[in-house]
Amino acid sequence: MNDEMTLTIGGKILSGWDEVRITRSIERMPSDFDLSLMDEFPGSDEKQLVKEGDACVVKLGADTVITGYIDRWAPMISATRHEVRATGRSKCQDLVDCSAKWNNNVITGATALQIAQRLAAPYGITVSSDVTDMENVPQFTLNWGESSQEIIDRITRWAALLYYDLPDGSLYLTRVGTKKAASGVSQGVNIEAAAYEASIDERFSEYTGVSMSVNPLVDDSGYGAVTKATAKDPDVAKMRYRNRIIIVESTMNTPKLAQQAIDWEMNRRYGRSKSLQVTVDNWRDSAGKLWEPNTLIPVNIPKMGINDVLWLLAEVTFLKDDRGTAAQMVLMPPAAFSVQPYRFYSLIPELNR
Repeated sequence: MNDEMTLTIGGKILSGWDEVRITRSIERMPSDFDLSLMDEFPGSDEKQLVKEGDACVVKLGADTVITGYIDRWAPMISATRHEVRATGRSKCQDLVDCSAKWNNNVITGATALQIAQRLAAPYGITVSSDVTDMENVPQFTLNWGESSQEIIDRITRWAALLYYDLPDGSLYLTRVGTKKAASGVSQGVNIEAAAYEASIDERFSEYTGVSMSVNPLVDDSGYGAVTKATAKDPDVAKMRYRNRIIIVESTMNTPKLAQQAIDWEMNRRYGRSKSLQVTVDNWRDSAGKLWEPNTLIPVNIPKMGINDVLWLLAEVTFLKDDRGTAAQMVLMPPAAFSVQPYRFYSLIPELNR
């Protein structure tokens, strides 16, 4: 398969890049790239092939990986060499860089998807989702100057959604992926380098959530009642006793919120305690598909004690340089990407204590 990296700008296709770095992730937005070419483009008499701000499409072979804009175009010259470097990011960069626009700065009566679509519209960015059970986000007020991404981060946490950009430059709202890659990373097969970290210092055998409420509809005493939720680490039978008590915010729905918060705390800590960084020798799986973030990847590295597990691809970086072609991947158990529960405070003061 021809996996030549090309940069298309205004109908011009620029290829022959000597160094390539393209990164996509479900934990950072926007996707970005950094390209370098030694000497002038063959057969070109143009000295300024690209202007900063130009719309562009980055492809690996026939597959688009980033649709966005050139941030910086930097030609360099010395007595011994010519070089040009191009860096850029996906279209979703405008959601991160720019301040949000919303009439009256008050958002009400809309789902996370509808809010994100309206925030993205001024920048020509489409927003989609595969989640169909979204509820309306409670009314809240925007802070002057905050970016669209900051607002999207809040509303997606409330709706328990992940968000990241797709190769076509659009924004995608989803949950932890269940799609499995055709092949994975395996010791003695395709791994060039691997670094695994397993930790216990941030994990606990037992978690307890406590919430205090002064809502008179819940408690006649006026001083509040303690609502508890508990969770245990999946490996509790193998662990020494370690407890953690967490205060969760008080709302009209404390029992449900407390359990959600404590489940998230346990799952997140468990998932983040196992992290694998691996370099493989190909940009694609055995079916010829580019490695895709939020995909389950089979992992088998017996020497590190990782035996036939399915972990989620959090980030992939496609690389090419004088050492060849490789993909750097960050993998963790799916629980690492459970979304933190977030509850908007009511605008009614007496329910906001």
